[in-house]
Amino acid sequence: MWKEFLSSIGIGSVKVDTVLEKGQFKIGEVVEGKVVITGGKVTVPIQSIMLQLVYQFEEVRDDSDFSSHEKEMDHLTIDIDREIPPGEIYDFPFEITLKKTHPMTEDNKQTFLRTTVIIPQAVDATDQDEIIIKG
Repeated sequence: MWKEFLSSIGIGSVKVDTVLEKGQFKIGEVVEGKVVITGGKVTVPIQSIMLQLVYQFEEVRDDSDFSSHEKEMDHLTIDIDREIPPGEIYDFPFEITLKKTHPMTEDNKQTFLRTTVIIPQAVDATDQDEIIIKG
């Protein structure tokens, strides 16, 4: 029971790693990769995997106390609905096409692929990878 409690708060739970085919893409190109989920110390039910292309930029606004902002450019949900046993490793391939309106990477403008493994009644496992967008 103690292991289940620790897993529910994110200690000893599943680990997630998003592996991309490459790190640099052109606008309109397909971002391909796989999400690798490794089981933790107890069996964990996985509902889904959410992948978000997040554009992060610096901008001073009158309506905000923060200069760093994020905008979701696209997302993909992979329904899993299965239990991940301790120590087991599963790969889930994915593809997301970069929209023609996706901003290019600059000094203070970056794109991240944020991966979240949705675990009911527990802390969700996450991973974030920067990708370079060229014209």
